[in-house]
Amino acid sequence: MSEWIEVKAELSASPLDWSPWDEIFEEHGIAGTVQTDKPPTLSGYLSPDALSNLEPLIQALESAGAINVTHSQVPEVDWSEAWKQFFVPRRIGNHFMVVPSWSEFDPQPGDITITLDPGQAFGTGDHPTTRGCLELLERAGAQGKEVADIGCGSGILAVGAALIGAKHLDCVDTDPLCIRSTTENFARNNVTGNTFLGAGFDPLPSEQTYDLVLSNIISAALIGISHEAARRVRPGGIWIISGIIESNWPDVLAKATACGFTLIDHIHEGDWIAARLTR
Repeated sequence: MSEWIEVKAELSASPLDWSPWDEIFEEHGIAGTVQTDKPPTLSGYLSPDALSNLEPLIQALESAGAINVTHSQVPEVDWSEAWKQFFVPRRIGNHFMVVPSWSEFDPQPGDITITLDPGQAFGTGDHPTTRGCLELLERAGAQGKEVADIGCGSGILAVGAALIGAKHLDCVDTDPLCIRSTTENFARNNVTGNTFLGAGFDPLPSEQTYDLVLSNIISAALIGISHEAARRVRPGGIWIISGIIESNWPDVLAKATACGFTLIDHIHEGDWIAARLTR
């Protein structure tokens, strides 16, 4: 069996945006990476026919600021399938159950089951940012509401909103793979909604406003869309935000407050903050 090489880069702190690190891996032949927060690391796998990229990759990671780069041999496996063993049914909040599409699950009375295959998109419910959003969505409710999901990833939040009664869904992401994943997960859950490729609120009809907006994206992006979010969220409406590293929370909250939002509550898990705001 051929040997693959796992390359792991340890960083001094979690970056606001992991994408530059992802790009280094991708430029050296690794299309998918695995991120951990404690300690902050990013790892990926070089195939046997791309081993000549190993030393240039290590040098590039060290030049970008990685404090430690290690590599080790691992047996060849089907990585597109192997990760699925770690994605198991998970309860989030009081009622949401996030269940892999390939898993058998017997729902209990009161369960709201989100059937999911994230593909290459972010959002399985295993990360604190996604869990925080779903818990706050459960608190906020969505019955009869018009909802936008900015940075929809796998579509997990939009599906959750639909399953608790949202009447209209608009979902936006910059990544075509996320748009595809969201569309597929809509079908798995018998949900209907609109998907838009682009950044922030830009692809949406200019005068469309919402009762509820969901945004699980990085802190800098939340700060960047705060003014537009204030225009898009109807008076008395809700903006649920996540993807916020604890150290960035004061800046995110200050910007949202300056744009007319008031904090209702927030969830703090590990180094991450999710919050529910109104205006």
